Amino acid sequence: MISLLSLSRPVQHHWWLAAGGSPHQLADLLGTPLRRTGAPATSLRELLLVFAPLPALEAATANPASRQARFRYLICFHRAGPRLSCWRRRPDGIGWQRRCGPMPLAGFVARFRAAPA
Repeated sequence: MISLLSLSRPVQHHWWLAAGGSPHQLADLLGTPLRRTGAPATSLRELLLVFAPLPALEAATANPASRQARFRYLICFHRAGPRLSCWRRRPDGIGWQRRCGPMPLAGFVARFRAAPA
């Protein structure tokens, strides 16, 4: 599950990343260059375009899918740019554990993106 928050706007956005939603899967999605600029997404508008094909969640906490997610991501915008935090839910039921972050979005992509084939 991915949540996107902006300090300049009170609106929150939430999406479901299927097939396990691993950090590598999200980093590959975030690292895909935008057609218009050829660069990765860094602005709120650009990230909304990147996540547009994913299923949106109206109320992340009320959605049954959120209770079955293995990974949870939070992207927040700060003056220095977007920062990402990641948590993982272990199958043994001990709850959510921080996997990484908060870290710059570019750092997350560099750390978890699969090497090009």
